[in-house]
Amino acid sequence: MPPLVQALLATFAVSLIALVGIRVALGRGWSPRRELLFLSFAAGVLLATSFLELFPGALERSGGDGRVFAAALAAMIVFFFLERFLHGFHVHEADSAGASGSLILIGDGLHNFVDGVAIGASFLAGPGLGIATTLAVAAHEIPQEIADAALLLRSRFSRRAALALNFASGLTAVLGAVAIFAFREAVEGHLAWFMTATAGMFLYIAASDLIPELHRPRPGSSWLHTLPFLLGIGLVAALSALVPH
Repeated sequence: MPPLVQALLATFAVSLIALVGIRVALGRGWSPRRELLFLSFAAGVLLATSFLELFPGALERSGGDGRVFAAALAAMIVFFFLERFLHGFHVHEADSAGASGSLILIGDGLHNFVDGVAIGASFLAGPGLGIATTLAVAAHEIPQEIADAALLLRSRFSRRAALALNFASGLTAVLGAVAIFAFREAVEGHLAWFMTATAGMFLYIAASDLIPELHRPRPGSSWLHTLPFLLGIGLVAALSALVPH
């Protein structure tokens, strides 16, 4: 299967998580305890994908040129300022309920576009890296989209409008993948930089959003909630060993 088709299927599947998020937010199947389990798993997947897949692959593609790691730092700086200017970019707390619904959609759409760029560039590098990156994106999208869906409803969007708009913002991931392949010739010569930038994005999300949530005291939380963190790391390590790169 061509890398473009793989990337389009992967980004569309990730976009469907927006629909799942709104359905769960409308139902009764979500709870703070379940959210903590997802956050723990996502943190493990993001860290493992960065250190076991993206950084080693980028170093190999660059011929050992350590300058490519500057892209990871640049990505972290960019995400820092995006969060400063687009409050609610990665929202997991109820106290953000007063945020503008339009701002939520803008931030989420931009975030999903960047996710699509990361997935597209990863599939250009190889199917194994593409799968690992898609897993990492999906893992942190689940709690984020559920939070965004709930916030849209609190912002007085109708259920139908919230469903449609949340899904539309999710589809920007597909546009990100298309953009990568539209400029494929230029991208392929700098894949190592795209890979380290993706790793920087994942590290920022894990360090600024997910891990602090795991350390925050919650009723009923226990050390058992750290097991999905280890499971996420183990899953990426297994994929790295079993899936061709």
